Amino acid sequence: MSNGHQRLQAIGKALKAEESRFIGYAEIERKSKALGFGMSVRTLRFYVDEGILPPPKKVGKTPVYEEDWILNVLLAIHLMKTRLNRSLTEIRAILAQLQESPEALTDKLSVLYEEYAKGGQLKPVERAGLIDAFFDLLTGRLGVARQPSEVRLAELVDCIAEHGRWEGEEWVAPDPEWILASQGIEPRSDSGEVEAVPGEEGQREAAPSASPPESEHQPLPPLAPAPEGAITAAVARSLEATFLRRFQGNFERLGRVHCPLDGKGYKAGPRERTFHKRDRSGEVLERMKRLRLYDRALLDAIPLGGGCEYRVYQRGLFGRGDLKVVVTALALSPIDAFLEQRWTTEPLGRLDLRRALEELGEPDEGVFQYVGLFSTVGWSRAAREEVPSRRNQLVCLVESGEGTAWRRTFCLDPRWGGVERVFDPESDQEKVERARDYMEEHLKPKGEFLIIRNLSEDLDVPPAVVETAIEELLAGDPELSIVESSGRQIIKRSRL
Repeated sequence: MSNGHQRLQAIGKALKAEESRFIGYAEIERKSKALGFGMSVRTLRFYVDEGILPPPKKVGKTPVYEEDWILNVLLAIHLMKTRLNRSLTEIRAILAQLQESPEALTDKLSVLYEEYAKGGQLKPVERAGLIDAFFDLLTGRLGVARQPSEVRLAELVDCIAEHGRWEGEEWVAPDPEWILASQGIEPRSDSGEVEAVPGEEGQREAAPSASPPESEHQPLPPLAPAPEGAITAAVARSLEATFLRRFQGNFERLGRVHCPLDGKGYKAGPRERTFHKRDRSGEVLERMKRLRLYDRALLDAIPLGGGCEYRVYQRGLFGRGDLKVVVTALALSPIDAFLEQRWTTEPLGRLDLRRALEELGEPDEGVFQYVGLFSTVGWSRAAREEVPSRRNQLVCLVESGEGTAWRRTFCLDPRWGGVERVFDPESDQEKVERARDYMEEHLKPKGEFLIIRNLSEDLDVPPAVVETAIEELLAGDPELSIVESSGRQIIKRSRL
């Protein structure tokens, strides 16, 4: 056997071994059931659609996941959802910022449930406080997001037991600063300067917290009802989650990104890119403390100014090469208004736009950046008129519109190269349904018609969407037809 043939055999064996690590949906369903936490194919697809699981890889045309990874992740979801009563929103946030092996998360969750949540020496309300504190640390609600292996459960239990307290028949959870200190996290003062954790050798003691313990906070004042047309915090949070989730889905379908600096298109698959989450929940928590409004339910109800970013690298012989393109999506909200009154009627303006871009900064030389800034409360006219277009940065402003439509404002610049599509949260199917509903409504009266070539611009949808909507209308309504009139194609309803 020649050396060349032996080398090909070795490569073939390596590829076969690599593929054997991956399993498809049906195999995932079978193996998860055998392990006691069965996940149906339908549930798996739901988790992918909702952004809880990343899109699968493909072997040929078959969607697959790495076996050890997906089974550990599904076990973690099972424990969090069915044993520890966490919401899918919180589960999505935890998995999105998970940087270490999911096995570390499942191990920690198993210990938390078996040794503390299921029984143990803690009182029921103390157990609830322990579980909430554990997940607050993972999501960054207490200032710094932690990886599961960094959370020391034994110390957290001691902290809960020592600093929580009974007041009559009610158990009061510990002040968040105690939880931070128990994990070795340095709390921050209102001035932003890092304070030392009390008791650490060679460091000064931390100054007293600027806000009193939670039990000493003044009760929240009664809130005025939201006026008609106001955007509530709950609506803003839902819009933020939808925008970021669909941005990620759009990017996964993009395939390649254009770099105007060198005129080349770069593959944007998992091997050519990195993904980064932007979490500002720590800043929101600090604002709540300054306003003396700390309330877990409130933190769960308002938008947190989240964001995510894809960094696309030039592919080289030895892995990733130079960074070429950055695609960033940020959600912006008037946090103070939502904290103080839970609603607002004012859109974000020019100063909010400038502040967001200043915080983002300009990309490095040789790197081009596409930015989508979504305002959960809309953009003012002045902000839309000030959308910047720089040498190595293009910006798109996004806001929600009527129905499923989302409004985008950006410079008509050929450098976009189609990347602006990733900042459109409306799916193709929603566009088709919106176009069909629009035409149905306008074509109800006998003899009414619409000029087909105008529909794409009027509805702000691609011509292919209009074609699909018309096909669906014609198939379901025999009174509609396409005719030629004065050199124009129109769709009209029969007068008879």
